[in-house]
Amino acid sequence: MLSRWVKLYSRLLKRERGSVAIQLGMAMTAIVGMAGLGVEITFLVYKHRQMQSAADSAAMAGVTALSRGYPADLSVEARAVAASVGFVNGVDNVNVTVNNPPLSGNHAGDSNAVEVIVSQPQVLSMVTVFQASGLFDVGARAVAALGGSGSACVLQLLNTSITGVAMSNGAVVNLVSCGLDANAKSSSALSVTGGATLNTRFVSVSGRTSVSNGGTINAADGVKTNQDPVTDPYAAVTAPTFSGCNYTNKSLGHSNSGRQYISPGVYCNGLKFTNDAIVTMNSGVYIIDRGTFDVGGAVQLSGTGVAIYLTKSTGSSYAKVNIGNGATVSLSAPTSGTYAGLVFFGDRKGSTSNTSTFGGGATFSITGAIYFPTQTVSFSNGISNPSGCTQLIAGKITFSGGAQFKNDCANTGVITVGGSTTTLVE
Repeated sequence: MLSRWVKLYSRLLKRERGSVAIQLGMAMTAIVGMAGLGVEITFLVYKHRQMQSAADSAAMAGVTALSRGYPADLSVEARAVAASVGFVNGVDNVNVTVNNPPLSGNHAGDSNAVEVIVSQPQVLSMVTVFQASGLFDVGARAVAALGGSGSACVLQLLNTSITGVAMSNGAVVNLVSCGLDANAKSSSALSVTGGATLNTRFVSVSGRTSVSNGGTINAADGVKTNQDPVTDPYAAVTAPTFSGCNYTNKSLGHSNSGRQYISPGVYCNGLKFTNDAIVTMNSGVYIIDRGTFDVGGAVQLSGTGVAIYLTKSTGSSYAKVNIGNGATVSLSAPTSGTYAGLVFFGDRKGSTSNTSTFGGGATFSITGAIYFPTQTVSFSNGISNPSGCTQLIAGKITFSGGAQFKNDCANTGVITVGGSTTTLVE
C-alpha cells in the first residue's frame, strides 16, 4: 500500500517539474528579450551621442570656415568633418544639414552662426515584438557662432621674421569695429613709432609688438602676441586668365567734354589718369599687365563693381598701384561672382620689393579689399579715407608721413578675416 503512494507522489512531482520548466522557459524568453531590447536602446543612445559629437564638430568647422572665408562654401567643410567621424551626407540614409544663418533656436537669423543637424534612421529589431515598426528617427543639432573680439580689417600675411606692419611719422590708423592681425614672427612684427597711433578693437600678432618714440597702441580688447598665423581669406580666389592687350600705354587726361568712361579689359604697360580728368570705370574686371595703375593730378576717379588685377605676362616687374597728387578715388568691389569683395588684387607671385603706394594727399574711398598677399602696400604723405569701408590685406604694410587709415563699417561686404573665436552656443 505504501509503495503505491510513493509511486503516485513521484508521478505528480515529475509533472510539477515539467510545469516549472515551461514557466522558466517562458520567463527566460522574456528576460532575454528585455536584455536584447536594453542592448538596442543602449545602442540608440550611443548613436545619438555619436551624432551629437559629429554635429558639434561640424558646426565648429563651419563657423571657422565662415570666419576665414575658406572654403567659400562653408557647408563643404562642415560636411567633411561630419564624414570624418562616420556620418557621410547621403550615404546609408545619413542627412547632414548645414544652415547659415540658423533656421531655429536663439541664433535664428544670425549670419555669424552656423547650424548643423545630423540625422540617420535606426531600426530596433526587438521593438517589433511590441509594435509594427522598429524604425526610429535619431538626430542631433548644434549651433556654433563667432565670438571673441570680432574680425580684423587689416591683415599682414607673410609669416617670416620681418616687421610686418610698420607705423611711423604721425600716421593714424583707426579701426573702430575691427582689429589688426600680423602674421610676421619677429620681435617687431608690429612696430609703432615716431608719434604714430593705432586705435583698434584688438591686436593679434604671431611675433611681438614694438612701441617707441611716442608711438601708441590703444586696443579695446587687448594685444595678443605669439599667436597662430591667420589664414589668407582669399586663398581660394583664382587669378584671371588673359592673353594679348586690349590697350597699351593707355592714358586719360583732362577732357573738355567732361566725364569719361572706360571699360574692362587688358591694359598693357599700365593705365594712367592725370590732369584733372574725371573718369568712371564701368563694372567688371580690369587686368593691368605690367606698368602702374597711376592716379594723380587732382583726378576724380569712380566706379562700382570694379575689380583690378595687377600682374605681368612678361618682363621683370609686376604691375602696381600709385595713387597720389591730390586725387579723389571712389571705387567699390563686385558684390557677387569670383572677385566679390576685391577692388585691388595683386599677383601672388610678386615680392615685397614690389610696393603699391597710396599717398600724396589723395582721398580715397575703397569699399572692399585692397589685396596684395605677397607684396607691400604703403600709405604715406597725408592720404586719408574719410569713408572707411576698406579691408587691407598685404604681405607687408607701412603707414607713414601723416597717413590716415580708417575702418568704421560694421560690414564691408567682404570675406571675414581671422580675429574671432568660435564657440558652441546651442
